[in-house]
Amino acid sequence: MSLSRNQLRYGRDDAPPARHMLRAGPLTAVLEGADLRRVRLGDIEVAQRIYVAVRDEVWNTIPAQYTDWQLDIADDHFAVGITANHRYQDIDFSWRGQIAGTAEGRISYTLSGVAKSDFRYCKIGFNVHHPPRGAVGRPFRAHSPTGPIEGVLPSRIAPQLFRDGQLTAMFAPYDSLTLEPIDGVPVRFDFEGDLFEMQDHRNWTDGNFKSYGTPLSTPYPMDAHPGQTLYQGVSLHVSGPAPERTAEARTVQLNIGQPLGIRLPPIGACMASHGGALSDNEAGLLRALQLDHLRVDLHLNRPGWQDELRRSALEAKALGSRLEVALFVTDETDAEIGECATLLQALSQAPARVLVFEDSSGRSTVAGSTPGRLMRRVRERLRPLAEGVPLAGGTKQFFAEINRDPPDVDSMDAVVFSINPQVHACDDTSLVENLAAQADVVKSASSLCADRPIIISPVSFIGRDGPYAAGPPQPGGLPGNVDVRQASLFGAGWTAVSIKYLAQSGAASLTYYETTGWLGLIENDAGPQLPDLFPSQPGIVFPLYHIMANLADWKATTLLEMHTGDALTVDGLALRDDDGMHVLVANLTDRPQTVTIGPFFSRRVRLRLLDEENAERAMHDPAGFRATSMQQELVDGHLQLKLGPLALARIDEAGPP
Repeated sequence: MSLSRNQLRYGRDDAPPARHMLRAGPLTAVLEGADLRRVRLGDIEVAQRIYVAVRDEVWNTIPAQYTDWQLDIADDHFAVGITANHRYQDIDFSWRGQIAGTAEGRISYTLSGVAKSDFRYCKIGFNVHHPPRGAVGRPFRAHSPTGPIEGVLPSRIAPQLFRDGQLTAMFAPYDSLTLEPIDGVPVRFDFEGDLFEMQDHRNWTDGNFKSYGTPLSTPYPMDAHPGQTLYQGVSLHVSGPAPERTAEARTVQLNIGQPLGIRLPPIGACMASHGGALSDNEAGLLRALQLDHLRVDLHLNRPGWQDELRRSALEAKALGSRLEVALFVTDETDAEIGECATLLQALSQAPARVLVFEDSSGRSTVAGSTPGRLMRRVRERLRPLAEGVPLAGGTKQFFAEINRDPPDVDSMDAVVFSINPQVHACDDTSLVENLAAQADVVKSASSLCADRPIIISPVSFIGRDGPYAAGPPQPGGLPGNVDVRQASLFGAGWTAVSIKYLAQSGAASLTYYETTGWLGLIENDAGPQLPDLFPSQPGIVFPLYHIMANLADWKATTLLEMHTGDALTVDGLALRDDDGMHVLVANLTDRPQTVTIGPFFSRRVRLRLLDEENAERAMHDPAGFRATSMQQELVDGHLQLKLGPLALARIDEAGPP
């Protein structure tokens, strides 16, 4: 069965939401679905995204069904009307939105909503994303009920602290906020219906600062009752002269820079959570990736962990990988830690590292780092093994937990946390916007943790325990932590650029996804459990498999600078070894792009494209696909390349300079 174009691109049949270009006097914006995005004054982005979110009592986002669209779009003004309905279990909430832009350069977005049932929720209302380029290190002014607030937004990621039993914002709640993305151009936001607060979204690798309605000091979850109404409004206005807009480039420039003095870090995967042994076919496909390690999770207070360790040792041997052992421990697991040490000593090869977490179920909004007492206890019990095996502590959750509760680094050889791009948003555009922030968390973690090596484990499209930005799991639907983009060209491009930012930031080790299944690098031989919801076929590889296969060819490479003219459109990774330069390029959009890449030092390069024209072949016959390439001549050391929607290119220097 052939996959549709959208399934190849995104893993789903649904097309991306419609986009409309809007203008309000000197301001431009994109209406993507019901979201206002990329509000710009000339080349200056003054708001990244303005949207409405409904979050349930455990912070899952409840998706909306949109109806009753009204669009009135003119050359210098616009008016949009929309009705939204959010329904999940007890939640039944509807609102009418009005979006308007005037010729004088003012944009407003209001919602008038009503609850149609009794339900509990944590947030309902607007979120405004402020782009980092115009926010980091820039001045702000706000008006709060207690008076004016002034300051400068920080370069270092500001922690979301927990004080007196509640989470806190960066500063006091406000009803107006003025940012100055460049000198002399203030951007004022006014809020109605509620006070707003700000948090540094980079804590969760969201690439923005966020203003959100209903301060955290209001106890949550809150209760809604039938007939209860809610009104909120956001407006923005820009003062000062409008800078001239640069003519839109017809090509995206990818400029290869100097060596960074950093090697490509070790890259591995997690054992498949669905269990079962690898088949010969699965093991052969995975062995070709030369994974540096295989992560196994051992909850020492649960039965069966010994069998899981033995199974992981067999899989690691079959793949030619070392183990990354994640120990989940408590104050009562001393005997089990000792038993684990004995079993690990019996292995033919010592683990690459041991990750130590305090065992807990699910996700906590105030989780902390691994306590020093547990780190020291594990180190003592593993003493016969510990020489040469790094012990890392941190959190199974996000950098936010490290930033809120800095670890006892004196008890740790390294610090570990996980990354996923959709703690707060699940749309394709947001996932791309959130890529660059992965470098920010690694650099901030290294600075915060006395330059201890930073281990990122795992990277996944959705967190294992939520929250679920696409909505909580539905009965009979996919599990909440499964994203169909795992099997798509989008997933491959996102993975390539994620590796670029994490590797360039100096991360010491990376663990991506699982080995097999709908969270993995390849489909298992049995095929997907719900093929109607996760379009895949038994035994195929996912497009992102080829990203890992390319990196397997480049183990002994040094990273090079790679600068892109538009990181939300095309981005890439550049490396060098004795054979020359190697480049991965990803078109991150659903539109064809022309890209100029260089400088190279040879006269020609070898090129392999992965796109919607050959993706199915690459998924069914990975070895045959990888045996193909074409020679391309360079012009003044540069390659001009046309990339189809969500296409990827591998480029290798070929021949003498």
